[in-house]
Amino acid sequence: MILFLTGLATVSALVSCDVLRVLKPDKALPRAVVVTTAALLAIVCVAVIVQLAHLAQLV
Repeated sequence: MILFLTGLATVSALVSCDVLRVLKPDKALPRAVVVTTAALLAIVCVAVIVQLAHLAQLV
């Protein structure tokens, strides 16, 4: 459940980055948005790698 919520938060962070880029194309993204999105993506990537390693042990 936590992974699902983290994934949902990651998707919403990516969408907000895209919306900010569309609304203000000539301004840089706020640093907090970029750092938050990168952290959420890192968490999701690590969780996926752990799940794949777990599945590899079962096979």
